[in-house]
Amino acid sequence: MLKYVIILILCTVLGNIALANRADEYYQRGVKYLAEGQYQKALKAFDETIRSAKADTDKNLFAEVHYQKASAYHVLEEFEKAISEYEKAIAHNPNATVYYNALGITHSELKQYKAALDAYRKALTLSPDKAQPHYNIGLVYLKQGTFPLAVDAFKQAIAIDAKWAEAHYGLAEAYLKQGLLPKAEKSYAKAVLLNPSGIGAILGLGQVYAKQTRFDDAITQFQKVIEIQPDNTDAHYQLAQAYIKLGQKEKAASTMAFFKILRHTDPLLQKAQKWVKIHPDDPKGYNNLGILYLTRKRYDKAVANYKRSISLSPFLAAAHYNLGLAYHKQGNIKLAIAAYQKAISIDATLAIAHNNIAVCYTELKANLDKALSHAKTATGLAPNEANYWDTLATVYTHLGSDSEAKQARQKQVSLLSKSKK
Repeated sequence: MLKYVIILILCTVLGNIALANRADEYYQRGVKYLAEGQYQKALKAFDETIRSAKADTDKNLFAEVHYQKASAYHVLEEFEKAISEYEKAIAHNPNATVYYNALGITHSELKQYKAALDAYRKALTLSPDKAQPHYNIGLVYLKQGTFPLAVDAFKQAIAIDAKWAEAHYGLAEAYLKQGLLPKAEKSYAKAVLLNPSGIGAILGLGQVYAKQTRFDDAITQFQKVIEIQPDNTDAHYQLAQAYIKLGQKEKAASTMAFFKILRHTDPLLQKAQKWVKIHPDDPKGYNNLGILYLTRKRYDKAVANYKRSISLSPFLAAAHYNLGLAYHKQGNIKLAIAAYQKAISIDATLAIAHNNIAVCYTELKANLDKALSHAKTATGLAPNEANYWDTLATVYTHLGSDSEAKQARQKQVSLLSKSKK
């Protein structure tokens, strides 16, 4: 009998070890997926962690699993679910400051400011020497328009961590909202000194200069923002306004035109970014995101997203073509040609890719025979596209075939005139 009891005990112990190992395996997998941006897979792995864990598992592990789940939901902008998971994490470990901070941030996203303040104040009771809760409280007051209280909160954060650029930036924003320009300028300048690539502080400093009618200084700051982030909508708007004040009409018009493109694509970009977070294995999602970045002249990000699309679907001709277009915009002509060629190897009827290869060879002033072949193919596939006849005429001109160039140009002009009728 004793023998069977021992065997039963051993089986129970081994079973518990297996459960513990399985739970840890699922947890580590979830953390990995979370780091990779595979949020749905991460959530499934964390759910498996909870199902596999023993009832007497360390509460801190349960707390951390719920916290990680909440983090995934937050990124996916499923804020109500995130709040539920943060609260579960807190129930298992009510002494973790980071949980309350995260909970407060999520409440703030939903404009539940009282609940956010309650969470931050709880974080402060647990860690009174931490700057983060004071800073977060300042952000809530800033959003609520209670600027003096925001100033006090940001100052308390700075008193704890004087080298925290974001706290100085928050303080500057509160001063600017109150029209306290000298104080705002000083705080923005401090934030920029601590973080020279901090877009918000640089932009804010430019706004202060503009309000002080120091338009040349303001323009310098707005241009710095655009150097760091070429599609920053606010910077382009502020830059256009500064040009208007200085009477520089042409610069104002071109800057405002691009601002309108950015303003129009801002909500589309947010939707596309959210889509790939929810559907990280959708190649068309990354291709669409790349198109938006291309429109916004963020060629580096466009290239990255097209490559991601191609890695998921190597035979998506549109992604290869768009990659070529992005390289072309960057001036990487040889890479552009290679991408266009890959596109037509998948879809030989892609007239625009043939046309663009011809354009690339013409720009390089090399392989003009290939340029001519692709230009002819493009006009053959799309004989009513005036731009393709323009390309063909240009190639003939480079080859010294003046008669053929003239005929192609006449065809272009004829198509253009028809389109205007």
